[in-house]
Amino acid sequence: MDNKKSDTLRQREKAQRDLLELKKMQAGQIDPAILNDDDKKIVPKTLEEKADNFFYHHKTKLIIFGFLAVVLSVLIVSCATKTKYDATVVLYCYEYIDPETVKETGKFFEELHNDTNGNGKVDVLATDCSFSKDTELTDVVSTQQMKIQSLLINSEALLYILDDESLPYLNSISKDFNLFTEENIVKLDEDFYKTLSDGRIGLSDEKTHYLCLRTIDNTTIEGKAKKNYQDALAVLEAVKAK
Repeated sequence: MDNKKSDTLRQREKAQRDLLELKKMQAGQIDPAILNDDDKKIVPKTLEEKADNFFYHHKTKLIIFGFLAVVLSVLIVSCATKTKYDATVVLYCYEYIDPETVKETGKFFEELHNDTNGNGKVDVLATDCSFSKDTELTDVVSTQQMKIQSLLINSEALLYILDDESLPYLNSISKDFNLFTEENIVKLDEDFYKTLSDGRIGLSDEKTHYLCLRTIDNTTIEGKAKKNYQDALAVLEAVKAK
């Protein structure tokens, strides 16, 4: 009976020593190379010991894999939820236009535009490049000017809302052709303004604004903008018909 108790006690003590050596080895306090003796080799026995041992040897890979998994998940969710716009309507007037009015402008054109990308719904992005000529914020003017330049090479940005000053300015940037020809310019009337909120800042009906369809012939976007151009032209004709 005493021998059995002694054997059990010895086994427990050995298990405790093995666990202590395992933890010391994981902490770098023991060189695994010196444990060549079969009696000194540490073999994880319990599930907890095996988990600790696995993480110790593979922690770098696990951390990298976990980080990549998080990044991939974010990208997948972002792509799945990102709005795919059928068109971009550019507002470029010499006046400040408040963000809510910009958003309402996009909604106005969603009622007229086709489902260009074929996803079962129409989404039109209204993007504002406008600024007041009286502003002293040169950074704002510079940012808006750079923005309009980038949109002029965007095959989805074919419709522009311009005023009596911005229209001739854009038509003057090229000596070879007019960006906006007379047949592709229509004055916006009450049907447009009444869809916007009262008390808005910018796009007042007391000022003249035009819906303009830009030229794509003999430009860098001609090839990839053909489908978008046909749908944008249909919008222009619909505004003319009102």
